Amino acid sequence: MNGSPPNFQVLFSEEEAKLLDEQTIRDRKISGTLLMGFAAVSIFQTWEEVFRAAKKVIILCGSGNNGGDGYALAQFLRAEGILVEIYSKEGNLSEETKYYKNLTEELKLPNFPLEKFKSDLVNPREVIVDSLLGTGFKSPLSGEISKAIAEIRSAKERLKDSLLILSVDAVSGYSPDEKIPFTADILADIGSPKIKNVFYPLSKDRKSFHPIGFLRQEFKTSKYLLPRANKEELVSKLAREKDSHKYKNGSAVFIGGSEGMSGAILSSALAFQELGGGISQILTPSANTLIKVLKKDPSFMISELETSKKSTDFPFLKKARVVCVGPGLTPSDLPHFSFSKETTLIFDAGALKYLDDKHLGPRTILTPHLGEWSSITGKKVQSQYSALEDANIWAKEKGTYLLLKGPVSILFTPEGNSYFWEFQEPKLAVMGTGDLLVGILTFFLSKGEDMIESVRLSQSVLLYCAEECKGYPTAGRIRKKIRTLTEWQNF
Repeated sequence: MNGSPPNFQVLFSEEEAKLLDEQTIRDRKISGTLLMGFAAVSIFQTWEEVFRAAKKVIILCGSGNNGGDGYALAQFLRAEGILVEIYSKEGNLSEETKYYKNLTEELKLPNFPLEKFKSDLVNPREVIVDSLLGTGFKSPLSGEISKAIAEIRSAKERLKDSLLILSVDAVSGYSPDEKIPFTADILADIGSPKIKNVFYPLSKDRKSFHPIGFLRQEFKTSKYLLPRANKEELVSKLAREKDSHKYKNGSAVFIGGSEGMSGAILSSALAFQELGGGISQILTPSANTLIKVLKKDPSFMISELETSKKSTDFPFLKKARVVCVGPGLTPSDLPHFSFSKETTLIFDAGALKYLDDKHLGPRTILTPHLGEWSSITGKKVQSQYSALEDANIWAKEKGTYLLLKGPVSILFTPEGNSYFWEFQEPKLAVMGTGDLLVGILTFFLSKGEDMIESVRLSQSVLLYCAEECKGYPTAGRIRKKIRTLTEWQNF
């Protein structure tokens, strides 16, 4: 799976999406007019219940091809007997956009200048379709588009859930580096899944993708979406073979838990254990952490880590398949260890300064959040989106794996590929989930899964456990839900 997995959905930058559009029209001889029609039909079929439940659908059309998608949808909704009203931006329209705008005029659909759109014209149980700007938009907003977006925001703030907003291909004016222009309820991605749309904060079931015949798999790209593993797949991955033994079920060393941070190393090690990890050891520089761990579970294999000690003083370091360095570890407690070339290394939190080239390579993965990544690079990074290029180059130059954690997590590989985890879950926005993730990741790597698959499975386990919790749980409550996966094997 470390190559370009054919079963993973490919992902595109704005530039690549434009080239793919042009390539499809050129190579398949499919007109842009026909593609707009495909998009309209697909969006209607996917969200038919939403449109039919609306008292009225208000479509805001820009002057680009995104506006053309709006006109195409308008004429289709009208054909289905749904009340439609259009607000149009004037400009130089493409032939495809002109075609569908002319259709709406022949159908005598109400059409007003975009500047006439005001928030107080919108009523409860109506739907606004945002077809103003595509993903190729470059900030800042200006003119009547800026005013229209402000009116959309105002209408949503006033009517809240009684108004539904569906954005076609992009949320107009949205950039991951800037404040969200308004709260969309549905985002319909057309033709090619786009990187910007992955970052928009909507649950996966409120985002839809409409293929419309683009030749995505034939287009060379190095970006992929990580598919979620369902419960059945996770349970099968956690199952133990009848002839299993402790080393076959995963062996790992966890290094961390500096003074006052015993919870972090415990979370990681307990996640490994509860998934069924075979044998593990904790090395900690804190005597208090040692006491707390043994009080929690006397069966833990744990040793105190003194700065004078070398890796040879801990024989299990050579036997363990994975060494996870960093949960709850301050940089001043970082041991001066050398590791076997056969050992898989995870560097998290306090270990992220452990970056001399002898420790980096295809068997190493770093797991920083955005602030830690800024510390590594020495420059302030606004968002994961703005970090994409630098992180990709860094991982490729270092020949190592980098998992940039956040609401959307991104795995960068030594080959220059990027894998996006798009499942945004507010329950995971709590202290300690990063420690859980590295513990889960340690388990799958110690069981022999490759790096990409281990990240996919780990994120899937963490998401499943969070969803199983009511309300907004602590990391401890999320971890305890691992048992629902391991216990399910008995049924």
